[in-house]
Order: sequence, then C-alpha cells, then structure tokens
Amino acid sequence: MALPDLGIGLDSEIPRPATYAIVAFLSIALYNVLELSFLIFIVFKRYRGLYFWSFLVATWGIAIYAVGFLLNDFRISESIRLFNVTLIVLGWCAMVTGQSLVLYSRLHLIVRRRLILRLVLGMIIMNAFLLHVPIIILCYGANSVLYRRFSLPYAIYERIQVTIFFLQETSISAIYMYQMCRLFYIGGGPLTALHGEEAGRRLMLHLIYVNVIVILLDVVILALQFSGRYASQTAAKAFIYSVKLKLEFNILNRLVEVAQRAPRRWSDSGERENVTPPDFTGSCEEQQPEQQRQMEEGRRRKFSCPWHLFTIRINEVVADRGARR
Repeated sequence: MALPDLGIGLDSEIPRPATYAIVAFLSIALYNVLELSFLIFIVFKRYRGLYFWSFLVATWGIAIYAVGFLLNDFRISESIRLFNVTLIVLGWCAMVTGQSLVLYSRLHLIVRRRLILRLVLGMIIMNAFLLHVPIIILCYGANSVLYRRFSLPYAIYERIQVTIFFLQETSISAIYMYQMCRLFYIGGGPLTALHGEEAGRRLMLHLIYVNVIVILLDVVILALQFSGRYASQTAAKAFIYSVKLKLEFNILNRLVEVAQRAPRRWSDSGERENVTPPDFTGSCEEQQPEQQRQMEEGRRRKFSCPWHLFTIRINEVVADRGARR
C-alpha cells in the first residue's frame, strides 16, 4: 500500500492551505537564520573551533534548505529542478548533522571520558553516512522522470532517517543533561558547592525545560512525517531547527552567566590572586616570566569565546576541589 506523502514526488500537488503554512515556516526560518548569523559573529570572539563552525554550518544549512524547498514546492524554476534538489540535500545534510555536531561540541566541553566522546562522534559519523547517502539518491530519483519507482522507497526511508536522527539528538542531550547534573546538582557538584544548591537547582530546571521543548519540537516533526504530510514536515523542520539553534544560544548565555559568577582564580585584568593559575599552555608556560604570564592569561580571558570561558571556569573549580582532597 502506497504511503500518502503529500509533496514527496515529482507529480505531487500541495493543497493550498498547506502552502500557507509552508511559506510561513520557511519565511520565519530564513529570518531566524539572519538573526543567528549576527549573533554568531557578535558572541564568538574567535572564529574557529568545532563549536563555532558547526553552529555556522548548521545555521546556513537551514537557509540553503529553505530556499531549495521554496523553489521546488512552488515550481518557481521547473527547468532546473535538479538544482533545487541539490540545494535541498546540501542544506539538509548541513542542517541536521550540523545540529548534532553543535550538541557534540557542547558535550565535548564537560565530558572528560574519551570513550563516551568517541562513541558519540562515531554515532554521528555512522548515521551521517548510512542516512544521508541513501536519502540523497532517493531524493534525486523521486524528483526525476523515474519518480514512480523512487517515491515509495523514499517515503519509507524518510521515516527511518527522521526517527534515527531524533533518537541521536535525544541521546546526546541526555548525556549532556546527566553530566550537567553531576557538575551542578547531584551529590553537591563542584559548581553547586560554589553557588549553593538553590542556584544549581534553578539552572538545572532551566536546562531541563529547554531540552524538553527541543524534544517536543522534534516530536512535531515525527508526527508530521508519519501522518504523510511530507511538504509540511520539511517546511516545519527548517523552522524547528532554527528555533533549536536559538535555544542553544539561550543555554549558552545561562551557562556563561554562571561561569562569570564563579570565584576566579585568575582575574580578567591579569592580576594574580592567592591561588596558582591553571596551566593552559603546557610546560612552556612555566618558563615565562611571572608578569608576562599574567598578561597572557588576561588576554586569554578577554578574547575567549563564551564556551571557552565556561570551560576554563569548570577546569578551575574541578582543580580546586581536587586540590582540597
């Protein structure tokens, strides 16, 4: 029995009410991309690192994906349909796997066990290969003259990839939440010891609420996909992924606020406090004069991106706690 996916094949006609929702979702997604682009280059002090580049790729992947579907769904450029499909698949790969890499790079900052990080990265790479390649082939086929042969396999595999990517992002978020509980709340975590249990509880509740919202948004994508509303699902996906990236900035801002409230072992101005500063550059730093080391550390904090600042604070607090033991 054929799966009733509206908008999945070359001969599909999208109902007029659905076109209104599609235009609304894609338009808001493009606006969010513009806003996120400004935020990325304002918030990040250093334009390098996995977190920066995965965030940038995921953001602009949404724009490419949205433009491709606008051209394809409304038959704006029927003569270059394969170009539209190319925009869709390139934007989809950047958007979906880019989002997973954003979650991984955030996880990478607080997880110390290399095995967990390698397993998560291996899962992202494996799923990218197993899901992206078949979908790309089936998407081109479903939009070619042989669309009748490809439409059903494409509809089936589309359901599979949406489900697996949902499970992938949920599992990464679950690991992140567990690690943050250890840092802020469970058993008097190191940052809770500094800020108090009430502050740790408030932050954990905020992170839980945000992650629940993200999961509910992903459930909407699953519901649209399994109800056979392919065109609506693809448009909603662009909008939802842009909202998820904006929520990522919300999490980032809260964590940076906590990091900035933490007692500092080394001041931003480079003035030394009563505790020896952490060694960030290895043994070569021990050979530098004291004053030069102070100035270098001050520059590090001044020009660090927010996530780097948060990582420094975590390392300092954990080091302090280990020294007391």
